[in-house]
Amino acid sequence: MKKFSLTLLIIIIIGMLAACAKPAEPVIEAPAVEAPAVEEPVVEKPAAEEPVAEEPVAEEPAEEVVENLSGYDDAKDEWLRVNQLGPYDTGEQDWDAIEAAARAEGKLLVYCNSSKTPKAAEAFMELYPEIDVQVFDLGADDVTLKTREEQKAGAFTGDVYHSGGGPTLKAEFVPNGYVWKFIPDTVVDVVPEVYQDPILVSRLGSQTFGYNSELNDSCPVANIWELTEPEWHSRIFIEDPVNDAATLGELLTIAKHADEMAEAYKEFYGTDPVLDSDTPDAGWLWFKRFAQNNPIPQPGGDEVLGAFAVPGMTENFMAWTSYNKYPKVLDGELVFDLCWDLVPVAGIAKQSYIGILNQAPHPNAAKLWIKFITTEEGSKPWYKMGTYMPNPNMPPPKDSLPYEVVIGSTWPFDDGYVYDNIIYARDFYLINLGKK
Repeated sequence: MKKFSLTLLIIIIIGMLAACAKPAEPVIEAPAVEAPAVEEPVVEKPAAEEPVAEEPVAEEPAEEVVENLSGYDDAKDEWLRVNQLGPYDTGEQDWDAIEAAARAEGKLLVYCNSSKTPKAAEAFMELYPEIDVQVFDLGADDVTLKTREEQKAGAFTGDVYHSGGGPTLKAEFVPNGYVWKFIPDTVVDVVPEVYQDPILVSRLGSQTFGYNSELNDSCPVANIWELTEPEWHSRIFIEDPVNDAATLGELLTIAKHADEMAEAYKEFYGTDPVLDSDTPDAGWLWFKRFAQNNPIPQPGGDEVLGAFAVPGMTENFMAWTSYNKYPKVLDGELVFDLCWDLVPVAGIAKQSYIGILNQAPHPNAAKLWIKFITTEEGSKPWYKMGTYMPNPNMPPPKDSLPYEVVIGSTWPFDDGYVYDNIIYARDFYLINLGKK
């Protein structure tokens, strides 16, 4: 009971205390404040401007592409193009410009096989004193060798090729671009086309069989086959065919005319030719028998003349010699004449050529030289009996036979045939030389 009364008293006291406590203040929520609206700044667009015309930008001109017409390397093709040679030769020639450029070049190197070339050089330098001409009289074989070796080595030193060597020109030097044709417009329509191939012919001559005119009233043989008979064994002088390509080529040109040689054989012997196993036709049969008859070799043409044509000789010899040596007969130095009526042919017509060496350092001086050589003044050193110019407007030199007579009695040197056969022919000649 007591526990119940105590509990009730505690509850009453707690109630009274709760009634006397200060009431809690109400919580007042602050009214929501809206953030002021942030206006986007108004960006005014600039007024549209008139388009400004831009100045056109100058474009670099496209580099001109020059077509290579020659098929050679760029340096060689450029030299040809600049100097209007080869495929760039239009035939148009401004001689005032060429002459001015030649004088500026001031030099010219000529490779030749004639002792008369220095005389032509002297006359040239009188006309053009600013140009120093250096002449290299090398002989035909050495001109060929020097040209070939320099071109292969790229050592472009010389300017003018002025020599023989037709077979090599036709088959090697011109096809390989070692020597270039240049025909001055002063003669291109005058010189026959046959004398413009493979390059320009500068002069013409002939090599024929000759005899001592003190010991004989006329040619002692009438038929070319007689020169293979015992009577003429070791009695014919000739510039050594083994060492002189021109002489060997002349004999080869005779051998090439097989039909004519067969007719001459039959005329002399009365039968058709009887061929050997190593002679395919009458031409090669004659070539073999001529070698077997042991013609006597000499180092040069002057030595040949001295061996058979000196006044006062008592032994009778014949020789393979040049018509252009005949002026020495008129001067009384020599005594010989030529077998113009020999059957089927008296000899071989031969040519000297003139052209511009590839990548010549002085190409305009070379052009001027070639033009000069085609004139009467330039050809004067060679303009003597026995030598003919390819220009038909230039008459034969004094005392010369008419050109038609010489051409009618000779066969033209066959460049292509000689080039194709000369190596074999040299060995063939050596094997048969002096042997029966």
